[in-house]
Amino acid sequence: MDQEQRARMLATSRLFGDVPTGAIQRLAAAVGLHRYRRGQILFVEGDSGDSLWLVVGGTLKAYSTSAEGEEFLLAVVGRGETLGELVLADGGSRSASVAALTDATVLRLPRHAVLDAAEVWPQVTAALLKSLADVVRRLTGAAADLVFLDLPRRVAKMLLIEREAAHSDVFETRLTQEEIAHRVGGSRQSVNTALREFQRRGWIAVDGPRIEVRHPQAVQQFIGE
Repeated sequence: MDQEQRARMLATSRLFGDVPTGAIQRLAAAVGLHRYRRGQILFVEGDSGDSLWLVVGGTLKAYSTSAEGEEFLLAVVGRGETLGELVLADGGSRSASVAALTDATVLRLPRHAVLDAAEVWPQVTAALLKSLADVVRRLTGAAADLVFLDLPRRVAKMLLIEREAAHSDVFETRLTQEEIAHRVGGSRQSVNTALREFQRRGWIAVDGPRIEVRHPQAVQQFIGE
């Protein structure tokens, strides 16, 4: 992938979509291309943070691990999305671990390069602030869900999030049932029970990793009951 290809990937990403061409070109000159196999770890919680990561192919997961080794899935990040905004702000350690859910290709943007661009182009700063706000809003919502929604409703909400990410009522989930359980804070058996109940009601159809949300309004109403 040459510099022009890297620039195109930056320009079409969620974070840098509104950033001037000059900033994109400067960032493209500084990025490095990395490829990871499914299951490979990019970094772990507590590692020093010195870069932003942009996914250009495949899917990554961000997760936290308890002292007992239990995993809690924080986010699933796909093409055009970024990880590592927090370390750009303070240069601190990584707040979560990140691994490849599928074979993945990512661009690594050094922290100093992003901050240098932000000094010249205020649009870069504005984009970073918006991205940080999105991270805080998502994590706040996830914390509220754990407190206020029971597990079946958390599974239902996750299905609607996956549907929205796919822009289709029919999609292949990016997660195994065990990973879904990690994401909603439950067990694989409880997730299975919830999915079977949704199928019984006719709200969804499940065929392996393929899920069809047949009645999204009913699922949404169930979440809000």
